[in-house]
Amino acid sequence: MSTPVLAPECVASLRAALASQGYAYLSAFSPDRTGLALLALAGSFGSVYLPPDVDPAHPVLESHPAADASLLAPFDRPEAIGWHNDFSTHADRPALSLAYLARPDPLGPEHGAWRVASCDRVLDQLRATRDGREVIRFLRETDLPYSFTGDGAPSFFRALEPRGSPPGRLGMRLYGRAMRDGARLAYGTIPEEIERAVKAVEGAANQVGHVLAAPAGALLVTDNWHSLHDRLPQCVDPKLSLRCSLLCFVEALHQPLALPNP
Repeated sequence: MSTPVLAPECVASLRAALASQGYAYLSAFSPDRTGLALLALAGSFGSVYLPPDVDPAHPVLESHPAADASLLAPFDRPEAIGWHNDFSTHADRPALSLAYLARPDPLGPEHGAWRVASCDRVLDQLRATRDGREVIRFLRETDLPYSFTGDGAPSFFRALEPRGSPPGRLGMRLYGRAMRDGARLAYGTIPEEIERAVKAVEGAANQVGHVLAAPAGALLVTDNWHSLHDRLPQCVDPKLSLRCSLLCFVEALHQPLALPNP
């Protein structure tokens, strides 16, 4: 099967949206449900990431919603995932995540819809109050524990660090569940300052974020340093034809995505 050819203006438009707001969305990207168009788009951005135990010739993950899905497969769980950016527990993270709706939720596109928020706007929201500015200071200056599995030793990272252009722009590493589980492993409980900071970021994202419908053929591309995203509750009734999302990731960009200098 031949590789789909993507219109240069489509790629340019997506790059511009990623640079300006940290995410890009198309309600009708492609009718191709094999994942080839998705991989072609990922390859136009940069080198495609190879997750463990995935066919290197077709490095696409497919979601399978289920009531008893593992906590280690949050995209398959019935409840919302919560605000996060992907691979938050990895020292070296893929630059971009791409999600394509091969099959929508049987209860309608508002089920399993995406939420997105620009990290720049989340930080602006926090900077507007003294408490928010203190949260930013804490997240910039403190090594915090993260754990995806909830066992073993957590990894420590700064939740905010300089990333991208222009100079001084902050990137974010956030997933509330991973940060809370990491805190339990590290300290036996969740310190008040960590819980307060996570809730403040999630609350700011609620204020500035948007809900994007997820009909068949829709596409969401997210920058894992400069946006937060979420998947809202999805149907897991095994008697129905359930939502199917195809996921792939860009390890490193061919060209950086940068905001224009002010």
